[in-house]
Amino acid sequence: MHRSVAALPLVAIAISAPAYAGEEPLYQPAPAWVDEADVAGLIAEDGPATILYDWQHRLEDGVAWGYIDWVQRIDNPQSLMQVNTQTLEWLPDKGDLIVHRMEIHRDGEVIDLLEQGVTFDVLRREQGLEQRLLDGSLTATVSVPGLREGDVLRISRTVSTADQALGDEVQATQYLPTEPWQVGTARATMSWPADEEIYWGVEDKVDLPEPELRDGYRYLSVELPLAEPDPVPNDAPRRYHRPAILRAGSFADWQEVSAVMAPHFDQAATIASDSDVARLAREIMAQTDDPLDRTARAVRLVQDEVSYLLNGLDGGNYLPQSAEETWDIRYGDCKAKTVLLLALLREMDIDAEPVLVSSQMGDAVPELLPLPAAFDHVIVHAMIDGTDYWLDGTSSATRLATLANVPPFHYALPLREGGAGLIPMTQRDLAVPQMRANITMDHSAGIDFPALVTVNIEFSGPAAAQMQAMVDADDPAMLQTLARNFAGDEAMAMQVSSLTLDYEEDDAVATVQVNGVTQPQFEWIDGRLRSSVEPGEDVNDFNPNRARPAWRDIPVATPGPMRQQFGMRMVLPQDGTGFTLEGERDVEMGFGNLRITRTASIDGNELLATGETFARLGEIAADDLPEARRAARRISSNLLELVPPESVTWRWELSDAERFERAAPLLEAYDQAIDFAKEDDFQPLIARALFLRSIYDFDAAMADFDVLVEEQPSSWAFRSRSWLHRTQGDRDAMLADMQAAYELDLDNGVAREVAEMLAYEGRFDEARELMQSLAVADDDLIWHYSTLATIAAAEGKLEDAEAFMSDAVAQAPQSADALNADCWFRGLWNTGLDDAVDVCTRSIERASNAAAALDSRALVRFREGDYEGAIADLDGALAISPGLAESLYLRALAKMHADIDGAEADRTMALRMAPYLEDFYARHGIAVPVS
Repeated sequence: MHRSVAALPLVAIAISAPAYAGEEPLYQPAPAWVDEADVAGLIAEDGPATILYDWQHRLEDGVAWGYIDWVQRIDNPQSLMQVNTQTLEWLPDKGDLIVHRMEIHRDGEVIDLLEQGVTFDVLRREQGLEQRLLDGSLTATVSVPGLREGDVLRISRTVSTADQALGDEVQATQYLPTEPWQVGTARATMSWPADEEIYWGVEDKVDLPEPELRDGYRYLSVELPLAEPDPVPNDAPRRYHRPAILRAGSFADWQEVSAVMAPHFDQAATIASDSDVARLAREIMAQTDDPLDRTARAVRLVQDEVSYLLNGLDGGNYLPQSAEETWDIRYGDCKAKTVLLLALLREMDIDAEPVLVSSQMGDAVPELLPLPAAFDHVIVHAMIDGTDYWLDGTSSATRLATLANVPPFHYALPLREGGAGLIPMTQRDLAVPQMRANITMDHSAGIDFPALVTVNIEFSGPAAAQMQAMVDADDPAMLQTLARNFAGDEAMAMQVSSLTLDYEEDDAVATVQVNGVTQPQFEWIDGRLRSSVEPGEDVNDFNPNRARPAWRDIPVATPGPMRQQFGMRMVLPQDGTGFTLEGERDVEMGFGNLRITRTASIDGNELLATGETFARLGEIAADDLPEARRAARRISSNLLELVPPESVTWRWELSDAERFERAAPLLEAYDQAIDFAKEDDFQPLIARALFLRSIYDFDAAMADFDVLVEEQPSSWAFRSRSWLHRTQGDRDAMLADMQAAYELDLDNGVAREVAEMLAYEGRFDEARELMQSLAVADDDLIWHYSTLATIAAAEGKLEDAEAFMSDAVAQAPQSADALNADCWFRGLWNTGLDDAVDVCTRSIERASNAAAALDSRALVRFREGDYEGAIADLDGALAISPGLAESLYLRALAKMHADIDGAEADRTMALRMAPYLEDFYARHGIAVPVS
């Protein structure tokens, strides 16, 4: 990153003597040209704590003077702490810091601190060294003696700037604050001799009058703060977001800026034939005859062999150090690296020139007043075989393959003898992807088993260079942290069993390889089993807001440049038999500056898919937005889905031996993920515990949850272990864990579960007491009354229970949830059966997912002896949710009563999934028929 200092952004080491040597602050009255504010009346008025901010600039004889008068009231202890220490900055090689006033106004008295001998201490500011920044500024600091709450502090000073690189030219900029900035009085003024040609502008941000002529000087003044600007959409180009800045300078156009700056770079890039830089160029030429390869080698040398140090000492804002000096000391800023690269390329007869660019203003640069301050960076523009190349010595990992990449600066100003105008940096597709991601997924264990996964990601360019430091560090803790990013926030996204990093220096490619285990890739939604194939960019979020009339003509900025490549290989379950693809397999679509390609196929037992996304820096015109939105929607709706055959084998249909055999490699991966993770990272352990539970190895799952409850207790962990205790028939432990969960999370839902457990254990008073202690919101009343009904029914008070259930339904008579609760209650407790089917049917009709309601109606029909009707409802429930153990068990009993085949298979699978079901239904009088 490159930053501005005193509005003169390009900072490096000087090659000429400073114009001023202001190493110490001067203490003098304000210059005669300053229009000093009378603050006596302002201080007496109530208003904002900042009483005055007065900025005045004078441009004359190649010097820019900046005067600031600041008056602040100390309203509270926090303000006193913030204001007590004051710091002032300036560039001593370019001018002076002149302090005019440092006063405390107290109860009508003015305490002149300068008269009392209070002065500023001078520090050389080097806080930026850890970011390789040394800007050459000095800092004057003072702790204001005797300052109290209620005082008013006034400090005024002037900083002069005569930049060595600009010669007789001059520039100044002033930010213009806008509302809601709170200030009593504020203004900004620019002035210059009437006989000097000074240009000024604030783009289209402020409607300023022509400068006023007074006493031979022209004055341009604006009262502050400006009105708060109208909002613009976040995705508008930079020119719509730029702040209001008053700019003034002696440059007539960009050509003059170019002509003034060019000699400094040409001089610094001039090298002797026997210099080390010339020798380096000859060595490169001896290695290859290809000018592109030569250029790439020169860029790599500058990037890798010269470290970055932004050095602003002695004229370095615009003056570059020489190429020979840069190579000798092996460090430099953007200007130094540009000059060294320029010297190398010119020595090899490659057409090259320095160009100024802005990393911040981008597309707004052509609308700015022509000033050197419009730029904060400099790079090299080379022309090879008719193609433009934009070469940044401060970037990293540039190689021949990436040499043609265009950086995101929009415009460049060539520095040429005689001057040049702005030229656009025309975008093009990146030559190679910045990222290549290839995923291999072994899903052969089964449709509803996790998958073993290997992710291989290659990075090129600057992203690869950043990873080189990680490779060199070889820090296990860092790898664990990186692995955690792959796992995702939801514990089940992916559990990483190993992660390796590698960096290939010749090609500047970094590789991350991640092995692990991820959740099943197939989803069962509304009776459909599908897996989305999405190797590419998600454009669902593209919906620019241009609803406001003032926004309708504002284009949309498109980020870039970007190129990413994706590949996926999945080993399919069931040896791939019957798997198909639905949707377009081969796609090339796009909108605006985005282009997406995709192709997919099934080859035997494997799914193969690739995708690539290209994005260019630029914008979409407002008139083109409707079609761009439609194109984005077409891309989003162009789904490609992997569809399993209608008949699949679920894990509960497998024998224990076959299920555990398929699970073995997955459990090994979970074990490795647990070993790889940090000691305090329990996500892999949670994932293994849930997987063990899903394959019905309840004892092993219990062991994992024992660890979680001990090491990372949570309501969720206790509730999960409570369910496992239920599978083992340990009611006391089940209840104890639910009570512990409620103590950790006073959630009404957990409380209701505890209350029902207490009721089933015959502890009715405790159950009612717990329910009475709850604060129940209106939207929770259905479940509150339903639980009270369960407690009463368990106690044998069916009349009271029915009354409570009526209260539950009365809360929302048309609610599918309320009707289903009533339906389930009637079937479970064998009461109110006369119109129960009607209640259940209404619940089914209103439900978005009818599986639970169908199961409830099946229970009612079972109670009525309508076993075939019950079986039909249970078939419907299982068609929607195949894994409903309760429906499988009840269907088994219904088949037994109706003497229909398949009962024992249903019963075996149901009890495999939920061993407690037999006891639960038996407690309600629903049991295997006695033959």
